[in-house]
Amino acid sequence: MTDFFKGIPQILYEGPQRASDFAFRHYNPDEVVLGKRMEDHLRFAVAYWHSFAWPGGDPFGGQTFDRPWFGDGMALAKLKADVAFEMFAILGVPFFCFHDADVRPEGATFAESRSNLEEIVDYFGDKMEATGTRLLWGTANLFSHRRFMSGAATNPDPDVFAWSAATVKSCLDATQKLGGENYVLWGGREGYETLLNTDLGREAEQAGRFLSMVVDYKHKIGF
Repeated sequence: MTDFFKGIPQILYEGPQRASDFAFRHYNPDEVVLGKRMEDHLRFAVAYWHSFAWPGGDPFGGQTFDRPWFGDGMALAKLKADVAFEMFAILGVPFFCFHDADVRPEGATFAESRSNLEEIVDYFGDKMEATGTRLLWGTANLFSHRRFMSGAATNPDPDVFAWSAATVKSCLDATQKLGGENYVLWGGREGYETLLNTDLGREAEQAGRFLSMVVDYKHKIGF
């Protein structure tokens, strides 16, 4: 246990007239609505990026959050996981979700980044078994690093295209291993910045080829 949330009790449903600030007023996970529990209707999930990886910057300034797990190395990645799963338990949420770059440090090579992801996935597995929290979806961060300046699936550099495809493969493997309910493809920096330096037809073909490869691999592993 960490002491990051020291003094904060588990958040429970207490109704609209609740006395505590740390309580749900309207969300009662066990209330049955149209024959289904509210928790099963809403399927709340905590997003790793927004809650634990975002540095608190904006277009006019840099980092404003100083979290004890910010930095490189697997020890800090595991501290982040410890804090995350404590928060999941406090909130009583059934799910969480993540990008690969949210949960593991960037390695000097693709192989090192993949190894870091595999290590933290095993760590997550133990946490999930202990807490009962499940994975709603996993996804690949194909936008934050400068290598994706001109896109991932639509990038004209074949090395970046290959890196992106391999990253999605590793994230699909991780999501499946953790029993994820779904996998998300999010093209945050795909497409063109100006029509003066792009070939829309080629970009569309590359994006289509990339998605076809993802679907083929999905079927291959039985996801």
